[in-house]
Amino acid sequence: MFPFQKKSYDYKKLAGKWSGLCAQTGFHEGCYAKWLQLIADALGAQGGCLVLREGSGASLGVKACLDGRHFSFHPQDCSKLIQWLEKNKRGITRRQILEEPQYFPVKIHGLNFFLQFQAEACVPLFGGQERLAGILVFGPKKNNREYGAACLEVMEWFAAQLAPWLQNGLLTEELRRRQTEVDALRDLKSQMTANLSHELRTPLTSVLGFAEILAEEIDGPLLPEQKRHVAEILNGGERLLRTLSALVDMAKIEAGQYPLNVSQFHLGPVLEGALDEIALNGEIDLEVSLNGHTPMVYGDLQMVRQVFRQLLDNAAKYTPRGKVTVSAGRKGEMLEICVADTGIGIAKEKLPEIFRGFYQISSGLTRTYQGPGIGLALSKKMVEAHGGRLWAESRPGQGSQFFFTLPLKPITIRHKELAA
Repeated sequence: MFPFQKKSYDYKKLAGKWSGLCAQTGFHEGCYAKWLQLIADALGAQGGCLVLREGSGASLGVKACLDGRHFSFHPQDCSKLIQWLEKNKRGITRRQILEEPQYFPVKIHGLNFFLQFQAEACVPLFGGQERLAGILVFGPKKNNREYGAACLEVMEWFAAQLAPWLQNGLLTEELRRRQTEVDALRDLKSQMTANLSHELRTPLTSVLGFAEILAEEIDGPLLPEQKRHVAEILNGGERLLRTLSALVDMAKIEAGQYPLNVSQFHLGPVLEGALDEIALNGEIDLEVSLNGHTPMVYGDLQMVRQVFRQLLDNAAKYTPRGKVTVSAGRKGEMLEICVADTGIGIAKEKLPEIFRGFYQISSGLTRTYQGPGIGLALSKKMVEAHGGRLWAESRPGQGSQFFFTLPLKPITIRHKELAA
């Protein structure tokens, strides 16, 4: 902090004015002129300009000017003065550049700077990592006096107050700008996914329809080899259709556009419906520990069935032989459901990755387990949409346990929360 022994300025009063102005205006580009006006009034200056670095780049530009002038600022013509300000971290006046020998190395560039702004004094602003963030520039004093040591001192004091406030404000604006870009990209992604799904789903539905006609032998009997080919077409087409549906659902959830129809229901029938849609091979034993005493939950019935279907399908896929168990227990105001298997298991370091879209435990063209790898990511989003969470515990060779929670009390879903 700068010394306060000078009697020319009442720093306590200036600090009060500065704090009041900052509290009143907050941060936005419209407050630049108000800051400048407060400093200019304290200095008795006829005008002032605020020069700031453009984002994270190297160029400087005029952001505010009290007298309303609009002009082009050419930093390259003043580069030596700008370097001097960045190195010495203190203010300088036009008179000093003209008269004092120590400033002669920057005289030409300094005069170019002051002539461009019709100014008499300037002081640097510093952001993070001691990098020059900008320059405060002020015109002649109203009483035509020179800028002395006391003036430079109070200018530097104001620069010290302004710099962190400005830095925080610019960071906040940058975060808002980036969030806007992220939201726009997410919306674009959702729209592209929906359009692509529509373009693929329409011809795929026709392919599946004609394949079903062939499989039913409506147009005549098929040879055994032809029947196998048609079955492969149906299996591949249905898998692709499920993938497209999952992609669309993921895009809708991320965009906050997935409608939830919340009701109260028992998990037993939902689980039975999910089991009807998957194939457990004959070497897997299924044990269900849900009964009439299992509390009812609140949520979207179809969405919960989709989560069950994904977790059970996942357990069956990675358990060539063994046991799959479904159990549930009350945990406070939530019901905790567990789908456990005795399959191949997952390494601890890979557990966070399995909930990331398009991730496969085994990858490559020759991977053993097929699928797009978005089911768990989609299930996690769906559970979180209910205010619950989904996680896994596993050890290689010892199977996996997937847990998720659902509310036992009525919930209110705000669609925009789904995109969080």
